[in-house]
Amino acid sequence: MIRLFIFSLLAIVASLWFTLSVGFPSDPGYLLIAFGEYTFETSLFALLILILFIYLCVRLLLLILGWVNPMRLVAAGKRISQRRRARSKTLEGLHYYARGNWQSALKLLRKGLKDKDASVVNYLAAACAAFEIGEKDEWKQLLDLAEGAFPVSKSTVNSLRAQLLYRSDQLEQCLAVLEQAKKTSLNDPTLMTLLKDVYFKLEEWAALESLLPMLEKNKIIAPDEAENIRRRLLMENLYSLHEKAVGGSDGEQAQLRNRWKKCSQLFQQDAEVVGCYSNLMLDLGDKGEAAKVIEHALNKCWNADLIRRYGATEYDSHSRQLLVAEGWLKSRPADAELLQTLARLCMRERLWGKAREYYKASLSIKPTVSAFGELGRMLKQLGEIEASESCLRRYDEMIGGQLLNLPMPERDRQAD
Repeated sequence: MIRLFIFSLLAIVASLWFTLSVGFPSDPGYLLIAFGEYTFETSLFALLILILFIYLCVRLLLLILGWVNPMRLVAAGKRISQRRRARSKTLEGLHYYARGNWQSALKLLRKGLKDKDASVVNYLAAACAAFEIGEKDEWKQLLDLAEGAFPVSKSTVNSLRAQLLYRSDQLEQCLAVLEQAKKTSLNDPTLMTLLKDVYFKLEEWAALESLLPMLEKNKIIAPDEAENIRRRLLMENLYSLHEKAVGGSDGEQAQLRNRWKKCSQLFQQDAEVVGCYSNLMLDLGDKGEAAKVIEHALNKCWNADLIRRYGATEYDSHSRQLLVAEGWLKSRPADAELLQTLARLCMRERLWGKAREYYKASLSIKPTVSAFGELGRMLKQLGEIEASESCLRRYDEMIGGQLLNLPMPERDRQAD
């Protein structure tokens, strides 16, 4: 309608221009209209202008009437009302979503999706609510609809899809989504963190090692977490090489030793990593190497767990171990764990007197269940019954001290 009006206006202007150009101003013509007592006279040019003006007014009036058509107004009002109701349902649904009322949130958000102006947030919130109440098929369908309706938000939709797949323990599908999303959202912190967690659960150690520099570069993980990841990667690498070395050739065992030599000093002093490698070497029968890595770590950085392991495990030479441990005692004379380790080494060398003194020294600093039990057992074998019973009584008291203080039946009454 508007185009027709504009076209008519342009046609009139063109007609006027043509009229003026052919000479109407010099010979405008003459028109006389008589009706009863009334007469109307004017020039032909003025009449033409009047007719054109009336025509434009009529067209404009029809155009205005088309705009204010009652049926159109009613239809427009209905559309506006529907949108308002849909948006109201969406807002109310988001309120329920924030409260954790998933059932009500999903019901209202579904209604909000009827609004053709619904945003991707409607679909994402509805998908999350459906996931929370276990509507597996619906949340996946809602995300598919969101991706189709809002292609520019594909990365956001896939990010949420990956999170929900991860939470539902569908790790293989989650990884497929993340690998695809990584191509377009390389530095997204949420995506990278989720990818790290999936690699961990799926034990994709090579992929995790490749991802680690990017995690550090973008400061997605803290330095402590990066160190923990490297520790785990190293230990998994040692386990893998150990599996190849078991029953394998000397060359495969050498690969495990060479890998250890290439480790940073940080991990060669780390109690967890050192304990791991020491156990692997024990399993391969190399007790000397197993003891030496612990000694090296303790010389560099003292650790209570490692010194307890050193005394609790039988290595190649008890006498050599005893000499090494007595060397540590010079700088740590009041270390209870070291004193108990020395007592155990003396027991293996059948140095009962020295063992007794080391046990007593350890107990005077830090009474422990194991030290009382081991000393009491040794004294009993030596025939020192009274001293043995005293130690074993303390042993029983410490063990019993870990139990709740509950009413007990009388000795001479049987249980009902």
